[in-house]
Amino acid sequence: MRHLLALALKYLLTATVIFAILPLFLRISSAELLWFSLWLTLVAYALGDLYVLPRLGNVSATIADFGLVFVATWIGVGAFYDGAGGAMINAAFFSALLAALGELLFHGYVLRFVIGQHGEEGVPLIGRQWQTEAAEEFDIRTARPDGREDERVDDEDRPKQEPPNPPIL
Repeated sequence: MRHLLALALKYLLTATVIFAILPLFLRISSAELLWFSLWLTLVAYALGDLYVLPRLGNVSATIADFGLVFVATWIGVGAFYDGAGGAMINAAFFSALLAALGELLFHGYVLRFVIGQHGEEGVPLIGRQWQTEAAEEFDIRTARPDGREDERVDDEDRPKQEPPNPPIL
């Protein structure tokens, strides 16, 4: 059931992008746009969302979806229409760009609700996990002038120092 809802949302996203961009550059029917959106949704969901996203993270999956939408639109739609080369490339680029922006949000949904690993350590959100280095705390109040830290130095063990003379003005 989770996958069906995710597929429906992805289809809605893909169809909206395709309907918004392709008719600006090509004379294409609504039925063809719906079929192309369905085909593109199934392929992009299987490759980008279920394979690339859990393994490489959100940014890598978004780049993969951008490439898939660009190539599928340029070659898939361009093979059936005699549009000018520039118009096909522009249609492919802008539809891929708009789809990639939507996929950034959709991947968060898929990670959280479909895959169910959002926030766990095994799933990076941006490629590889970043790791910081930490050291033990060093308390200067316990440090001794001779470098030994294992014994606590109390105030009565320290030599008394005279306060410095105030400056003469």
